[in-house]
Amino acid sequence: MKMRRHLATIILGVSFAGSTLFAQARQEVSYDWAPDELAATFLYTVDDYSLQESPTNLERTHLGGGTVEYASRHFYPWELVGSAQYSSGQPLGQKLISAVGGAGYCRSFKHWAPYARVLGGMARTSSNDEMYLYTAPKWGFALNTSVGVDYQLTPRWGIRGVQLQNEYLPFGSRGSVYWSIGTGITYHFRP
Repeated sequence: MKMRRHLATIILGVSFAGSTLFAQARQEVSYDWAPDELAATFLYTVDDYSLQESPTNLERTHLGGGTVEYASRHFYPWELVGSAQYSSGQPLGQKLISAVGGAGYCRSFKHWAPYARVLGGMARTSSNDEMYLYTAPKWGFALNTSVGVDYQLTPRWGIRGVQLQNEYLPFGSRGSVYWSIGTGITYHFRP
């Protein structure tokens, strides 16, 4: 009986000492906080596809449109991004619609916030004159990479100074690359 009490005392003492040491050694984990961002951007896009109008003249496809994106910054400086884009242009009356999502990295320096993003999703292209030799609109996987910089005007509103975007689409015989440059406005959801 005496041996059992002595053994129970030792076990309780070791357990208490271990939990006390663990509690002192545990470090606090802290995350930076940044408000989520909604952005509307006007994009001017040039496609790598060239239409041969004459034996000596090639014309590229030029699209104008916009994109709306939402960036969730709960793990700042990392962000989760969702984006929807619509563009249309000439020649051939081409239309491009895409919905993509992915991850990005942004960092704020005073009023400036540069960012880089990689997004994947679906895109749909169509044209009046079978641009990619398809007789109907085509859907395919889209891979979108972009970089840019935002400027914060007020705690809620800002300007998207510039956004450069490269979007790879599986259309055409070897795929197609769309280069875009844009500017727009941003809104931050602050409590």
